Amino acid sequence: MSRKPGSAFVGAAMAFCAALAVSGCNSTQNSLPTAAVAAAPEPPAPGVVGVTIGRELAAADRATAVAAQQEAVASGARKSWRGTHGAYGFIDPGPEAALGGCRDYTHKIFIEGRPQQAKGQACKKPDGGWRVTS
Repeated sequence: MSRKPGSAFVGAAMAFCAALAVSGCNSTQNSLPTAAVAAAPEPPAPGVVGVTIGRELAAADRATAVAAQQEAVASGARKSWRGTHGAYGFIDPGPEAALGGCRDYTHKIFIEGRPQQAKGQACKKPDGGWRVTS
């Protein structure tokens, strides 16, 4: 069997190229594109409704109070709410502080005609939304 001059070099070059092509398969990095995973929106914090006042509220009324509290601190405007079990209340947010991007609020709840009141605070998140912190 006869060989052409330089055929050993061509064969070695082909083997080297094949080895390079296959070596990418053993990479520890994932070369497939990854899909972005959307984070679930953060639920509103209960603030004073879940800690200081509102412990006597029915679950549905508590959810209504928390949603109203979140809306009030985000808008900076007074917000009233009325639950399905007779409880009602209102939230008075204060002005946004110049430094720190936080605002105090007062939440007053009436359960069976008895008023309860507590103060809390909400702060602006980096995305511009508001998060009740206390």
